[in-house]
Formats: sequence, C-alpha cells, structure tokens
Amino acid sequence: MVGRLIISLDFELLWGVRDTEDRQSYGQNILGAREAIPRMLDMFAAEGIRATWATVGFLFCETKEELLACLPEERPAFRDPRLSNYSYLDEVGPDERSDPYFFGASLVDRIARTPGQEIGTHTLSHTYCLEDGQTANALRADLKAAMLLAERRGLTLKSIVFPRNQYSDESLAVCKAIGLTHFRGNAKGWAYRALPGAGQTRPRRAVRLLDAYSGALGAQLCEPATRNGLVDVPASRFLRPCAGRLAPLHPLHLVTIKRGMTAAAEQGKGYHLWWHPHNFGRELEANLQGLAQILGHFRALRDQFGMVSCAMADIQ
Repeated sequence: MVGRLIISLDFELLWGVRDTEDRQSYGQNILGAREAIPRMLDMFAAEGIRATWATVGFLFCETKEELLACLPEERPAFRDPRLSNYSYLDEVGPDERSDPYFFGASLVDRIARTPGQEIGTHTLSHTYCLEDGQTANALRADLKAAMLLAERRGLTLKSIVFPRNQYSDESLAVCKAIGLTHFRGNAKGWAYRALPGAGQTRPRRAVRLLDAYSGALGAQLCEPATRNGLVDVPASRFLRPCAGRLAPLHPLHLVTIKRGMTAAAEQGKGYHLWWHPHNFGRELEANLQGLAQILGHFRALRDQFGMVSCAMADIQ
C-alpha cells in the first residue's frame, strides 16, 4: 500500500473560540483566516491536494434569519453557559457582509468549487461532547440541523471532526445513527486522550508542545480502524502556527512533520495533518510559506514513493 497524506481543517471562524475570545481579542485572526482560506485552496488545487473542511454548521447560513430558523429545539444545557454558542446569538450581525466573524457561506461555496475538497461537519454550533450538560439527544439534534443546512446547499456530510477533539462511544453511536461514516480520532498517547476542558492540564499541554517540536512521542502514523461503525482516521500532527514567542522554533516543527510524512511514505501508511484556518490569521505569509514547504515535501514523496493525497472520506 502506498503512503497517504490526509489533511483536515477545523473551519470555525469566531464560533470556534467564542467561549474564550471575542471580536476585539481575536478578530484579526478571524479576518486573516478569510484571506488565508482562498490562498490555501489555490495551493491545494495547484498541487492536487485533497482535504476535509470540517465546517461549523452556522457558517453555511447567509443571514441571521436563516441561522435562527435552523436552531434545534433541544440544546445542551452546559453547566458553564459560556461553552454554548447559543449564548452569543445576540452578538451576530444581519449577514456575512456586515459580520464576517460569524458567517462564512461565501467561503463554503469557494471550498465546494475547489476540486478535491470534502466538506464535513464540525457540528452545527461547535458543541462539545464531553462537557457537563451535553446529552445524546442534544448532540443528535445539533448534527441533524447541520446536515440539513448542508443538504440545502447540495452537500452531503460524511465526515465529522469533534470540537476540541472531544468524543466518546456515545457520541460516535449518534453519528453512526444519523449517517456519518468517518471521524478524526486523536493521536496515540496519554497527552492526546479525548477529555473535557478541565482534563487538559498543564502537564498534558506541555507534553503535546514538546512532541510538536521534537516528535518525542514518535511519528504518530495514521492507521485507520473501525470504531462504533465509523472509520476512525486518527490525527498524526496539529500544524501549529508560526506566531508569537515560539515562532523561532517553527522550522523544528516543520522538520518534525516532514519526518513523519517520510515515515508514512516509506512504510505505506497514513499521515494525518490538521489545523484551523484561523491559525494562519496572524503572520499569514510565514504560515503559508510553512504550508508550501509541507506541500513541496509531499510532492517529493509522491514522486519517490507514490504517496497520495486523501480527504477523510476517501479512507476505507
């Protein structure tokens, strides 16, 4: 079997961080993501890259009227109300032109028009599966509403990426019951376990940080398996942004990623790279240059080993 590079992106805009950030604190990243997405798509098209864009369902909406009309009756009752994006609906503007932070229909259309791109789901409201107050019924209602919005745009959702990588056997069973077929599982190891926010302790974050720049936990090759009737396409590495105090270490991070890609190509296995478009929102050029290095390395592995590019739903 030839090696496979799998790419998935968590497409969220402000919905993905609203429990901790707002327009003032994170708006530059969101507006930068809107510039980054078309440029990433152009790079993918030029290199024949397939990718899964796990999209928050609210981004399919063109107006606030459409958004409010899609809301399910049953919603999670999180103990911490800040975790629910339903708490922030009064902040949303009337449409995408006036509010580019919460609407993304034009970007969804741009993704859908680009060859090789799969649009998946990141739930309707960026809801969390392991936080206190979530229920199977609320998750089902949320996902069914997301699938209906996609269908109205002529899209069929097959793959899911769970917000904050939180999932359980119960949430996978819900996904299977409503017709989803693939999910992005977590990388191997204690530091990458699916946990609620309270479980993401400093030691876990420190180990993940060390691993990102050194590959200390190994190549984390993607070996798909069936779990609860869905295809688990586990993550290999989060593409961290080149920004802030760790920017000087970014070359080490890219070396770690390329080393893992090479191992996958040599062993005929998968390498699943993922990130958020808003990670590119600051220092856009530096981040696009880093992505160009990764895609250039893929091109070399394709020529030498026959490595192929895959979206999540391509994996069997």
